[in-house]
Amino acid sequence: MQKPRLRIVQSDCVLANFEANLARHMSLIEEAVKENISAIAFPELSLTGYNVQDAAQDIALHIDDKAFDPLRELSRDITIICGGIELSDEYGVYNSAFLFEDGLARSAHRKIYLPTYGMFEEMRYFSPGQKVEALSSKRLSKIGIAICEDMWHVSVPYLLAHQGAKLLFVLMSSPLRLAPGQTKPAIVQQWQQIISTYSFLFSSYVACVNRIGNEDSFTYWGNSSVSGPDGAPLASAPLFKPGSFDVTIDLDAVKQARMHSSHFLDEDLRLFAAELRDIMTCRPE
Repeated sequence: MQKPRLRIVQSDCVLANFEANLARHMSLIEEAVKENISAIAFPELSLTGYNVQDAAQDIALHIDDKAFDPLRELSRDITIICGGIELSDEYGVYNSAFLFEDGLARSAHRKIYLPTYGMFEEMRYFSPGQKVEALSSKRLSKIGIAICEDMWHVSVPYLLAHQGAKLLFVLMSSPLRLAPGQTKPAIVQQWQQIISTYSFLFSSYVACVNRIGNEDSFTYWGNSSVSGPDGAPLASAPLFKPGSFDVTIDLDAVKQARMHSSHFLDEDLRLFAAELRDIMTCRPE
């Protein structure tokens, strides 16, 4: 398999305006195709904006909707990962990641952990996803996709990695939260630590795709990054500025990391499953 070139797009979007956001996606994807990029990834809810609130039901689209046809067509030449609001067959509304490849569209992941604390109120507008599933990609091999808060729960990347994903994506719309006296926002440092830790512990690539811009009272800080399977950062985008960068995904690096240190391969899944069953069936005395 040829080593794929992955483009991370750190972009802003227009709140609740699918057409404008789609046009911006198309322009960036067409440029990537001309430059022989294998795959391109956008932030969480990149097609709709984040703080849609009650408009979520009005702009939710089924994955088979014709509105996605332009992305389906472009995906014959490039793999596309982006975020939007999905309407399920049962008419549930989800904060979802979409995967477009070879002219086909998939709902790749529905956000499981919907924050409803502090400035967040996602549970009011979205249904939580109920599945963690690694996906096979023609251009990227086995991948896993999580959305923002999902990565604050170790179970999600753990399950994706042990299902065979060697490249983990996390699509984000992470807003700035400042405390007095801070020079570098704590949320930025926390995310850097999360990405580095997971890439090292699971001996996998981790690609963090965060948005930038302002939306109502939210300011998004960007600083998208990719870490290699040894936990070392490979590339990153600046704080608060739009931009993109490319990374070559080399599965031999995953092989080397796992042969150098077998901590991931040595994970005892049977023990973990047995102990988890005990925890779930345990009754208070």
